[in-house]
Amino acid sequence: MAFRLVANPAIRARPFSLPRRLPKLQLCPGSRPYSEFKYDEVWKNEIRRNWKGWTTAAGGLALVGYVTRDLWITDRYREYQRRSHQSDRDSAICEALKRGPLFPELVQDILPRDVLVSEVKKLIAPAKKPQGYSLIIGEHGTGKTSLIKLTVSSLKKPKGIVYVMIPNTDDVNTDPSIVVKEVKNALGWSPDPVLDFENTATNIFEVFRVFSRVALRYRDAHQAIPVLVVDNANKLPESLLAQFQDFAKEASDNGIATVIFVSSEGRIPRRMRERSAWSRAQRVFEIGDVSRDEALQYLRLQGIDDKIAVQINELVGGRMILLKSASRNIQNGVEIDDLRRALFNDTSSQLQSARMLPGDEFYKQGKAIINKLLKENAIPNYTYWAMVGDNAIGDRMLQTNIFSHHFDANNVTFQSTLMKRYCELHRTLWEE
Repeated sequence: MAFRLVANPAIRARPFSLPRRLPKLQLCPGSRPYSEFKYDEVWKNEIRRNWKGWTTAAGGLALVGYVTRDLWITDRYREYQRRSHQSDRDSAICEALKRGPLFPELVQDILPRDVLVSEVKKLIAPAKKPQGYSLIIGEHGTGKTSLIKLTVSSLKKPKGIVYVMIPNTDDVNTDPSIVVKEVKNALGWSPDPVLDFENTATNIFEVFRVFSRVALRYRDAHQAIPVLVVDNANKLPESLLAQFQDFAKEASDNGIATVIFVSSEGRIPRRMRERSAWSRAQRVFEIGDVSRDEALQYLRLQGIDDKIAVQINELVGGRMILLKSASRNIQNGVEIDDLRRALFNDTSSQLQSARMLPGDEFYKQGKAIINKLLKENAIPNYTYWAMVGDNAIGDRMLQTNIFSHHFDANNVTFQSTLMKRYCELHRTLWEE
């Protein structure tokens, strides 16, 4: 095919054919010979007749050169090109580290949580010395992500922070490349035709290697160890979580980076604690619900009547996501009784999804735990596992947002005040 593109048009174009030599006859003294005028006309005619063939031949030569570039480009030039592109990518990632994460939405928190922000800042602000890796845990809706964003936004540049949000989808379990893509996006890693030509599906180890190289460059330039925040870490499949944990240990040991895991499930630190890399875990910081006074203060700031505010707090406790939702509904004219009914319907659906209602697969185990919690509010961790009797079932029940495992207290409670209120209302379902 290449031969046809190059040779055939070139032959048809006759680029090297010359007209028969003509005698040089001068028309008059001092003028150009007659033969030169003829040559000019001949070449003009040749160009008019054969320019398409010559153009095709040139294009064919360019195509052949591109296809066979591996044969004529030297290894030294390829290495120079690779290093040049690698340097450009490293510089882009380093700039992203200095700038810090850019949050598209405006981070606001009408309820002052200065104490929590201060504690979170101690964990995620780049330090001069290695300090192991840490975990920030708390149930969904307690405001973990908002606190982290507030803290990051309050830091001055260069921030030295990379923030990765693991997608909230089950596809992560079957397609680890989704996580790799999110990490690369957080790093400001753009596709490169030279570096990614043969390795388009970069694995997580390659990403860690590149990040480590850039992190060392940042550390040497700013005398601070950069931080990698992995939010929604509970969505990582077990194999990937282990790889992140191993990297966190290695990065801490070598003073490369500090990794912070953020999880909505208390079972994550339990899984991580079973591995040897747990030896480098520095702290497990739990973010819980706001206090009753803080909840009432928030509702008042939203313009909610004191009497209604007390009823909302009794219903949902200090769970920020529920307080925000309830206040919006009241502001939109929803009556408190209608709000209570809607929230209880959602809670019933949760129990149904968890298969803990009468006749369901896990009703027996769920009934025993719920009945115990209604009497004692919290049960020791070992009691929970003894009552369930099966580690797989117990682990699954902790994932269904019915119960919550608290790492520091080492006990199990209802996942939310709302869940407790529903179970209290339907107490007869759980009695022995």
